[in-house]
Amino acid sequence: MKVKNAVSYVFLFFLIFKTGAVLGQEEKIFSDSISFVNFLKNQGEIPGLSYRLVDSFQVANLDTTGLGAQELDLQSRFDSTLLMKNTLLASDLEVQYLIYNDPYTFEATQEYVSNLLRNGDIEPATTDFSSGKDLISLASRVRYTPKLYGPNAYFGDLKIFAVSIIIATFFIFAFSMILFMIIFKARRNRKEMLLQTHDEEVVIPLSEILFEKTLEEIESLTSEELYLSFPEKQLKKPLYRQVLVERILALNKKMKGDFKLKLKALYKRLELDKATVEKLNSSKWDTVVTGLVEVNEMDLTETLKVVKKLINSPNFQIRSQAVATLLTLSENEDLAFLRDQAFPLSRWQQMNYLRIIKYLHSSRTLQIENLFDSNNQSIRLFGYKLVRVIGRVDLLTILEEKFYSVADEEKMEIIKTFEYLGVPAHTELVNGSLKSDNIELVTMAAKAVGVIGDATSIKIICELLKSEPGFKLQMTLLRSLQSLDSTQYNQFVQDNSFEGLQRINLHLSDPLLQDV
Repeated sequence: MKVKNAVSYVFLFFLIFKTGAVLGQEEKIFSDSISFVNFLKNQGEIPGLSYRLVDSFQVANLDTTGLGAQELDLQSRFDSTLLMKNTLLASDLEVQYLIYNDPYTFEATQEYVSNLLRNGDIEPATTDFSSGKDLISLASRVRYTPKLYGPNAYFGDLKIFAVSIIIATFFIFAFSMILFMIIFKARRNRKEMLLQTHDEEVVIPLSEILFEKTLEEIESLTSEELYLSFPEKQLKKPLYRQVLVERILALNKKMKGDFKLKLKALYKRLELDKATVEKLNSSKWDTVVTGLVEVNEMDLTETLKVVKKLINSPNFQIRSQAVATLLTLSENEDLAFLRDQAFPLSRWQQMNYLRIIKYLHSSRTLQIENLFDSNNQSIRLFGYKLVRVIGRVDLLTILEEKFYSVADEEKMEIIKTFEYLGVPAHTELVNGSLKSDNIELVTMAAKAVGVIGDATSIKIICELLKSEPGFKLQMTLLRSLQSLDSTQYNQFVQDNSFEGLQRINLHLSDPLLQDV
């Protein structure tokens, strides 16, 4: 059985190596007789093949004797033979094919030439005689030899070199990204574990100090005693200090009374205030804001000189927090730092500062009037709003003096303040604003006279209504007239009938629409 398998393997091995030869015998070089004739014309001389002209009877009987006598007429080129035939003009002459001087038929000659081509004995002068299939068959017998070889083969061609660089770059970036993600995740996990560990280390010592020691004892603690609760080696680590500061700030927001004082004393004894000052001088805006929050929470008034340098910072977050910190901690009540701010105040900043000032107003007397002299219009407007919200009636006289020298936008804010506080002693500037060319200012003044107007205001309102202003201004004037003198209002509605008047009257007379 083993012998038969061995024989079979040898036979298959033989077939694999001889497949090209077998296929080469079966392949067809010339697709037809025309292609063979064209090959002979273009090829020229072919080894062992010659031609001569004979009559048709000799070509038909190749075994005829006596043909050797005409060897002088042999031609080595097929095109020369055809030229001779055309020159003789003999219709009974035919071309006879001789292989090594022996006559053969056309088909035998074609097979002879095909064998020469298969064996590579001759190289075709042209490929027009053969079809594309035959060319592929010929090419399949030629062993492939790559043009690129040697150690620098891929760098000899510019395109291959460029593609290689692109592929290499892609793999480098991909590997770098994966490596970065692995390192980033590992460091983040390590940081989270350290934060949790430090938090556990900090909680117990803080609780013991707050509940077991008095304020005087905390202030008199030596460095060695502090290091028993908070190791010196740990305090030098930024991450440990960060956790400690966050814990103290969180407790400071929740505690009251002596506990807040203890926390602030411990904060300074641990020299965490020095780390806060370093944060204020940082080049990173988020670190500076964090330092400002720590100053505000721990009442570090000794750092206010550094904080004042930040109120005109180009960074919105820094200057907002700096001003808020100064408002909370500064003992200077003239608000000069806010007056001299160069950047305009946003609505968010105004709300934040207003919340702080309302809280401080009960314990301090802030000099809000200084804000009226600021070169920053948004600061002046904020000052007018403070007068209105805090209820500083004593500053209305100063506002009246400022009224005639400010822009219309500020006039509207001042009029709104007079209206809100409801002091009827300052009606002249409101009545004068009713005659302005600015419709918005007139509308604001028309609304204010309904609260602080007088008899002069009624006359001006009637004159304005007769000029038939816009619908919004008409409604505001009629509402103010109704509020000042209902009799005058009813008489005016009865005596006039311009467009929209009755519709506005129905609206103002409806009790359900009083606030609409």
